[in-house]
Amino acid sequence: MSTPPHHPPTSYGSVASCHICGAIPAVHAVVRGHRGLVVTLRFLTEEGAFCRTCGTATYRRMTSDTLWQGWWGLLSVFAAPVTMVMNIGARSRIRALPHPVGNLRPQLAPGRRVLARPPALVIMAALVVALGAVVVPKLIPHTQPTFTAGDCIRNHAKWPEQDLEEVGCSSPEAEYWISDGDKCWGRDWLLYLEYSAEKKTLCAHPMSK
Repeated sequence: MSTPPHHPPTSYGSVASCHICGAIPAVHAVVRGHRGLVVTLRFLTEEGAFCRTCGTATYRRMTSDTLWQGWWGLLSVFAAPVTMVMNIGARSRIRALPHPVGNLRPQLAPGRRVLARPPALVIMAALVVALGAVVVPKLIPHTQPTFTAGDCIRNHAKWPEQDLEEVGCSSPEAEYWISDGDKCWGRDWLLYLEYSAEKKTLCAHPMSK
């Protein structure tokens, strides 16, 4: 989108007019944008006296552009959010203005709020997906398998670590059969107590091949 032509603000007494449309009242502000270019970066500014309508349109356009153009580079990952934070002050001054009157030229169309525009929606969707990938697995209850003497198991970890799964004793995947803990010897392994259905010591013996 091309930058609107800059017109020197007109002063009506002590009230400045918008440099874009000529309406009053207006306030001086600097609206910033950032564009990442992979190996370099570019800082953009739109400075002047803004009425509420044109200032809002400029803030929304430059912030929205930064949301999708501002991340393409290592330094830009840090520069883009800093740029958007710096715009908060300009946005506050512009929003504090009353509705403009007396415009001499066409005003800019504010359009949708920043958070309702596609770049913001895409970023929010990505954040929701990332957050869900971290949080949802933690919300799913983990069922700890338990065993009794006579069951057969396989260990998905390397002993002495234990990540045990029950399998049929006739299955080729069966690696160990379980007995009471007082029958351990040689190459056997004592199971963690959490794997015992009766909370007593169990022993895993290698299956005879």
